Amino acid sequence: MNENKPQVATWVLGVDIDPDNPESDPALICTLDMPLDAFKGGLIGVSLYGNMSEDTALAARIACQAIDKALKRHIERGGGDTPEMLTGLHIDPMGDIRDARP
Repeated sequence: MNENKPQVATWVLGVDIDPDNPESDPALICTLDMPLDAFKGGLIGVSLYGNMSEDTALAARIACQAIDKALKRHIERGGGDTPEMLTGLHIDPMGDIRDARP
């Protein structure tokens, strides 16, 4: 009965520079594979795509950090249907994000 249950959750981070242009194809940046039993000692895998420029890699890093901040805010607020706002973030030249909330 359990053999039909998913064993891994997979997330894909991609970017589409011009979503209104049908000629624009989204570029995949990375995938994250997390076993559903990761908190019991499973290993999480991240695969980066090799055709990234330095600018794309920096933008992906900023995007991942912004997602991290939004999820932390979501957890702090107790979850639910609260939309998470990412206003007030400071990004330094190395792509590090700091939360600038008072």
